[in-house]
Amino acid sequence: MVIPFLVAVLVLVVVGTLLWKVMAAQAAQAGHDGGPGGTAEDAPTGPTRAASPRRPQRPRRPVAPDDDPEFLRSLDEKIQREDPPST
Repeated sequence: MVIPFLVAVLVLVVVGTLLWKVMAAQAAQAGHDGGPGGTAEDAPTGPTRAASPRRPQRPRRPVAPDDDPEFLRSLDEKIQREDPPST
C-alpha cells in the first residue's frame, strides 16, 4: 500500500520538475525574467516595496564591548595611565 503512494509522489515530483524546466525555457526564449509580464530590462533593480518615509536610523553599535573600537581605545589608555612603559 505504501509503494503505490511513493510511486505517485515520485511521478508528481518528476512531472512538476519537467514542467518547471519547460516553462522556464519558454520564458527565457520570450525574454521574460520569470516575473509577471515585462522583460528583464523592465525588472526593478532595487527594493520592490513601495517607497515609504524613511525613519532616521540610529548609529549601529557593536554587539560586544570587545568589538567596540572606542571601548578598546579607552581601555588601552587606561592601562597606559596605570602602568606607564618603563624605559
